[in-house]
Amino acid sequence: MTNISNLPRDLTEEVLSKLPLTSLKRVRSTCKNWNNVSKDRSFAMKHLGDQAKLAAREREFKVVMIMDFKVYLMSVNLDNNGDVESCIKPQAKLISLDDEVDDVYQVFHCNGLLLCITKDNTRLTVWNPYWGHVRLIEPTHNFHRLDWYYHALGYNKSSKSYKILRFTDYDDDDDDTDYFVDFRIYDFNSNSWRVLDITHQDWVIFLSNHGVSLKGNTYWLAKDKYSEIRITAEESVLVCFDFTSETFGQPLSLPFKFYNSILDTMSLSIVREEQLVLLRNPWNTLSMEIWVTTKIEPNTVSWNSKVFLETNIIKLIPSPSHFPFPFTNPSFFIDEEKKVAVVFDKATLSIYGNSTCNNKAYIFGVDGSLEKVDLRGVCAKSFCYTHVCSYVPSLMQLNDRRPPIKYTYFRKRKRGSPTDNTRERSKQIKTIVSPKN
Repeated sequence: MTNISNLPRDLTEEVLSKLPLTSLKRVRSTCKNWNNVSKDRSFAMKHLGDQAKLAAREREFKVVMIMDFKVYLMSVNLDNNGDVESCIKPQAKLISLDDEVDDVYQVFHCNGLLLCITKDNTRLTVWNPYWGHVRLIEPTHNFHRLDWYYHALGYNKSSKSYKILRFTDYDDDDDDTDYFVDFRIYDFNSNSWRVLDITHQDWVIFLSNHGVSLKGNTYWLAKDKYSEIRITAEESVLVCFDFTSETFGQPLSLPFKFYNSILDTMSLSIVREEQLVLLRNPWNTLSMEIWVTTKIEPNTVSWNSKVFLETNIIKLIPSPSHFPFPFTNPSFFIDEEKKVAVVFDKATLSIYGNSTCNNKAYIFGVDGSLEKVDLRGVCAKSFCYTHVCSYVPSLMQLNDRRPPIKYTYFRKRKRGSPTDNTRERSKQIKTIVSPKN
């Protein structure tokens, strides 16, 4: 007698290929045969291909989002037939079996892998949600909970070997001799860290800026340390770390002559896994504009001469003292065909001294339209800003014997439901001599 555990191979593959990505974990626990088939590489390639065709047909794509220090997989479909609330929906919360990854503050996506950094800045974890694999990265040293390091995930284009960059480059504006530099890279092949021979840079990355991965390299927004304007603003530039050469490229220009003050908003995203996208919102204007590159390499950039979107954001300002997207460098993405931009942020409302926060998505149209989407209701953690990155599944194997991640699934819900010690410590250090590994 035939049952689900002994179906013919071709029929089993046909059944499993129809299932969404978030169902694979439950499928693998159904029976040994289904577990083996779902982990077969040839089936996985077919499954990802079928899912990609389905997503293209339904104009749906996936994003990974941090809300309340947790990582969620979300589906986005802007063809919502007028139902704005349903265009961005949570599909699953990603957690490990033993909860060894909690309170995630940042997440980076590169070719289907997710690099997660905890809010205490001490733990690094790489996930492949498709396979359910987890790889814990041993820290370089014992960190203080207020230490600030930048991170990036990329790969060598020649060998396709994946790497993690971790660095800090502290500089005291009032003392040119007072700085702290530490650049290290983790190689997945050797499973170890090593020190990079990178000296003090002429630029510094904005503190709240999240880097974005594109074609195996990582890009950040930074400020020129030696700009002519030094009192209230700095000249903004684009910098790239090349994971193949393990070096930073030269500072790249932005599509406008712009000097960034601490209140301005600028943020990076990607489109089609091919080009960079830049959002700009000067603090002293009520306008937001978005630009797209036409060519981007570690040492070369060119921008489209015409802005993709320019809109007035006065509708987002409930009071004269309120800044939209305050200090958060909000995550965003664009849909070139639909001619819209979706910007994620956290809206804070204070009434009689009591503050409530809501995770929000704002959908801006090039025609000046604006729609708002509430994401999972009220949040008590006002200092966990909503961070989003695109997600495309990958067959990359992490080759690490760690407990696989699991998913907490969401059912359809009713509408409306639910000071830096690094500076003080680094002032004591004029130069650093890092031991070779």
